[in-house]
Amino acid sequence: MRKYSLLLLGLILGLACVITTSQAQDEAATPPAVPGIDAAMGGDAAMSGEVATTGFSGTVKSTDSGNPPVANATIQYTGTESSGSTTTGPTGEFEVTDIAPGTYLLTISADGFTTRQNQPVTVVSGAMTPSEIKLRRKETLVSFARKFGVVGPFLLLCSVFAVTFVVERLIAYSRLNRGNEALLQRISDALGQKNVMEAVQACEERGTPLANVLKAGLVRYSHGQVGGTAIAKEDIQESMQEAALLEVPEYERNLTWLSTIAVVAPLFGLLGTVTGMIKSFTIIALEGTNDPNALAGGISEALYTTAAGLFIAAPVLVFYAAFENTVNSSTVRIEVAATDTVNALAEAMARK
Repeated sequence: MRKYSLLLLGLILGLACVITTSQAQDEAATPPAVPGIDAAMGGDAAMSGEVATTGFSGTVKSTDSGNPPVANATIQYTGTESSGSTTTGPTGEFEVTDIAPGTYLLTISADGFTTRQNQPVTVVSGAMTPSEIKLRRKETLVSFARKFGVVGPFLLLCSVFAVTFVVERLIAYSRLNRGNEALLQRISDALGQKNVMEAVQACEERGTPLANVLKAGLVRYSHGQVGGTAIAKEDIQESMQEAALLEVPEYERNLTWLSTIAVVAPLFGLLGTVTGMIKSFTIIALEGTNDPNALAGGISEALYTTAAGLFIAAPVLVFYAAFENTVNSSTVRIEVAATDTVNALAEAMARK
């Protein structure tokens, strides 16, 4: 029994010696830690990491629905100590490192998008400043027309008709009132010389509504002279009034259309406002407010159509008021000229 005890004790002591020898070899293979050296190495790594991560990064996205990334966008940065440029990757990401801390101004440009300028970004030492930039697509005629929704064609028709009628009236009034003063002076001189046919010829050469009204009275007077019958003053006035009924509407042509456009255009704008708000609330009901760009599409449609309707109606109302004043003043001028001509003819008949 004692023999077995001594054998077991020897095995335990041998195992302890093996474990002690293994630990000693491991400690010998691992060099001792030197506090100064380790601190220096850690400081260099920290310094190296700080330089590498000083800058700014981010993504460039479009303002379209879903905010898709914009690839190959050029980003130019300008600071007090450094400047440069970079381009975005396939997913719109960009990164600028190894630059001095400070404030930089960014200029972001891409094909098909509106350039954004003077976008500030502040770079902090030892950190990467995140930045998200959104670019808006350049407006084209088609994309701009789509912003007006279903009422866009009606607003376009209102604007085209408004411009057409305004231009037509401006040309017509310049033609209808051209040379009236010279015509009245020539008729006055002809009647002073008792030459009615000269006055009639002057009216035929001019051909304006004023000339046609005066011509009707002069022709009625000349027919009395040729037939040797007395022509009453009332007969001459009646002839001029009948001619005025045919000539004055020439001044009022297309004014009804202008007044209609001035009323209808804001109504189309209001209709676009309602449809745009319906579209926005439908998006809220289906998707909530997670997609602000889609929500803004309906709101922008409402505002664009309202602005377009008012933009069309306001100038049309101004021109309509000006044209109404032209019609009134021209009518008064015709009445005054007709009265003066009738009085001149009445005096000529009285002298006979």
